[in-house]
Amino acid sequence: MAFSPQSPLHFEALMALSAVAKHGSVQAATDASGFSAPKLHRLLRAQEQRLGVALVISSTQGSSLTPAGERLNAHADALIHAVADAEANARQEHLELSGTLRLQAPQALIEPLLLPLVLRVQAAHPALKVYLQADEYHHLVDAAAPIHIRLMRGSLPQTVYVRSLGDLRTGLFASSCYLNKAGRPDSLQALARHALIHCPEEGQAPIWRLAEGHTLRFQPRLSISTSTAALRAAIEGAGIVRCYHLEARHACAQGLLEPVLGPLWPAADSLALTYALGLRAPASVMAFLELATPWLRAQLLD
Repeated sequence: MAFSPQSPLHFEALMALSAVAKHGSVQAATDASGFSAPKLHRLLRAQEQRLGVALVISSTQGSSLTPAGERLNAHADALIHAVADAEANARQEHLELSGTLRLQAPQALIEPLLLPLVLRVQAAHPALKVYLQADEYHHLVDAAAPIHIRLMRGSLPQTVYVRSLGDLRTGLFASSCYLNKAGRPDSLQALARHALIHCPEEGQAPIWRLAEGHTLRFQPRLSISTSTAALRAAIEGAGIVRCYHLEARHACAQGLLEPVLGPLWPAADSLALTYALGLRAPASVMAFLELATPWLRAQLLD
């Protein structure tokens, strides 16, 4: 595919559009993106003229995208991520990782996400040592050996640097065997009558937060402290479990589990890799981030 001399300008315009969509105003986008305000305005106007349609509406409250701008921005974000990932892969081809990395994540995400990633990276970089720490055991973290990278969900503190990964879905799952016997619930009230498997986080009561503000407080038939065991119990027919879609998807693909009450699933959380020192972080941290980010984004899209 041949690129015209204008292609770099087109890509810069897409970056400008993405910055405005993310930050909500031209001024905020200017501050965050490194574009000067005149250049950002010029890029957006040129793109609108090329397409013959308005992309951004500005007012005293800020800037928002038109429907055409929203559609273009969806493609722009995918393209920007693809270019960033391709550059990251190119930078890492010659790099050998070594030393020790300390990673922390929710326990439920270590097995489906971080463990396969770490094994892939260590296969390519045998000198790299990795320490994986579950959030639930934060009291075991050695203060003299702080965590380098955290896999975090939901809202994030302002003091960290972030690599956004995508959306993390939570759903309800049960085996076909169980559902064939107990019936498939079609409402919150029907769900409450089923055998429910509770996997408590530290100190968490048996309450499931579901879509549209619905909550279900229940007496669990079975409580298990690890999500892996709770998922196994559901596969064996013990009842319905609430867990990350990432944890259940392979069992669903194999016919061992099936989704339950999809319309009641809660809204997805955002998921990100965070690190505290920014560009001052050790080289091994930055290199691992460059390798990990595109791979984790791909897993969340599956």
